[in-house]
Amino acid sequence: MSFQFCDNFNEALDCTEPKTENDIVFLDQSKFKKENPSFEDFGNFLYFTARETPGVHLEFSTPWNGMKADLFKSDYRAYLLYGSSKEKMEGNHLMPSKVVSFHYLGALLKEEFRHTGIASKPFQIDKLGEIHLTYIIEIPGQKPVVKERTLRLKWKP
Repeated sequence: MSFQFCDNFNEALDCTEPKTENDIVFLDQSKFKKENPSFEDFGNFLYFTARETPGVHLEFSTPWNGMKADLFKSDYRAYLLYGSSKEKMEGNHLMPSKVVSFHYLGALLKEEFRHTGIASKPFQIDKLGEIHLTYIIEIPGQKPVVKERTLRLKWKP
């Protein structure tokens, strides 16, 4: 099986936005039109406007990783963790030899902002620091795949 961090893909489930273990994501501040924004407002911006979707692209050497399609589909799971927040990835697209999973970064960050009590505090992008994400992919018939990725969010120059 091959594993790739991938934040976007096409209909054939080919990765169109490959990523690495350490990335800077540039956001368009002109589209963040909230006055005196809170951390929750920023999470909403990431979800609804910027639509940042950290994800993974997997390819198998045999269809459905050598399993029956229905068993593979029913037992496949993908999770994204940040801080004390763990969420099941919202998007999963399965083909016989390819799987992509993604999650909305804004949803995960908002959950963690609530856990840490900063959701309603004034937002400053520099206070985010590095965002350490953990991906847990449960593939039927093998041990879970656990990968780490670090993001830094910055405004476009």
